[in-house]
Amino acid sequence: MSVKLFTIGDSISQGFMSGAAAKTDQCYSTLLAKILEAQNYCFPEWSKGGLPLDLETVFRRLERRLDTNISGPFEWIKATAIINSYLDEVEDYYERGDGCLSKSLGKNAYHNVSVRGFDISNSWQLTPGLCEEYIKKSNDNGDNFFGVVNEALHRTAFKVLGSGNADNPSKYKNYTQLDWLQQHHKNEGVENVILWLGANNALGTVTNLKIKQTSPDGTAFLKGPDKVSYKERKENDWNLWHPEDFRVEYQYMMDQVIKIMESNPDKKDYKVFVATIPLVTICPLIKAVESYGRTMIEVTEWIVDAANPAPMGVGQLGGRTKEPVSYGKYYPYFLFEDTFDITLKHLNQRDILHIDNCIRMYNRIIQEIVAEANERVGKPKFYLVDIATALNQMALKRNNNNPPYEYPSYFEFCHPRVDSRYYGVTRKKEIKSGGLFSLDGVHPTAIGHGLIAYEFLKVMKKAGSFSGFPEAAIDWKAVFESDTLYSNPIGLLGEIYDNANFKEWIYKRIEDSWEHKKY
Repeated sequence: MSVKLFTIGDSISQGFMSGAAAKTDQCYSTLLAKILEAQNYCFPEWSKGGLPLDLETVFRRLERRLDTNISGPFEWIKATAIINSYLDEVEDYYERGDGCLSKSLGKNAYHNVSVRGFDISNSWQLTPGLCEEYIKKSNDNGDNFFGVVNEALHRTAFKVLGSGNADNPSKYKNYTQLDWLQQHHKNEGVENVILWLGANNALGTVTNLKIKQTSPDGTAFLKGPDKVSYKERKENDWNLWHPEDFRVEYQYMMDQVIKIMESNPDKKDYKVFVATIPLVTICPLIKAVESYGRTMIEVTEWIVDAANPAPMGVGQLGGRTKEPVSYGKYYPYFLFEDTFDITLKHLNQRDILHIDNCIRMYNRIIQEIVAEANERVGKPKFYLVDIATALNQMALKRNNNNPPYEYPSYFEFCHPRVDSRYYGVTRKKEIKSGGLFSLDGVHPTAIGHGLIAYEFLKVMKKAGSFSGFPEAAIDWKAVFESDTLYSNPIGLLGEIYDNANFKEWIYKRIEDSWEHKKY
């Protein structure tokens, strides 16, 4: 039986939420698999809230023991003990317990091989064997007070890419994401592929609040992207790819995908759905300082023809238009927006514009590469899913508090309404903002994943992979109920805005969750 759906991606496609790779069952690709009736769609499951740390579990444990307010030194001592107890559980489980390397591999090979933190090059570079090397070299394997699981990215990738034969762990030790695509397509045939990588070629700029670009002129990979090793990339500490460096890497990945999908003995048919990259600066992890005002700036937006998601040739691509976008002057982490001073770590308007313009060009490059891929294979098989435009239209502040995105009709009378701001809740458990992004300020909630699935279904319908109505295909009531941040708000989160110590702790935990982007 052929594989109905196969997913290659990063943390969003893995179901990473609130700081942990934990809820793959609520991921957009899992929703799509159910709708497409992919009976054999297999994905990893994560215990103890997932890796490296599930902030939602932390807050729910605190709220269960301390209600919605932490007051006085005694309660802070108690809160510290509760937090450390959970951290110890997760650390023990994944470093020394049933989730450790020797016990983490499953018997079944996964159809979702997405891994948190993966950039484009990781699709052909990172293997379970390489992950194991880095984990064993780590000098931080002990039990640490307030410590999180070490080498969380490599532990996650080891489990995702190494599973498939638990009785013989070495069998797939050299398999990459692309190797797994080849394995499944050669043996069974893959009908629909989701390919969504590239966000981590820019995301480090907002998680670290600094820019370290690959090159000033797009020459970082002159010797070939496959010749620049994983170790060399880590040592260079890049977090933003020059658009031409991005083009070289993306083209190399796409060449491998075309080769895999076209080189099979039975000429099995397939479709590849390629998603564009959201502007990472929309993430509520960072927030414009409103007291410094906003400026409307004209930017170049590349038009994607929604009626023609699989163009044959670059000449058929949409044009470009100048659009006014609202930008703030300074962007610190959201936790410190109300106490911002110029000495705090932040990005400024010039930085944000540079990051956004790089990503806008990434998406134009992706459009061009998709069009060229269809020309090479001779008919439309590669389809563009423009997630970037959808999320741009959802962004509240970027659109002067009047986002033009057309939500499914189910959203119209849902109260509270969801938006793109950080999740804000009063101590009476009233949601005042957010709903699309989880507690880490970067990754979607279950509701956000539902909307991503909705955007994919629109294109899958045009491609003939899906014959129903996208809005009706998704059980929105079930999606909203499964989103516990929405259906069961955490009143304790009001403490974030009122307590400086709590802000510092949350900031440090979010920083820890990005340990994989130290390079």
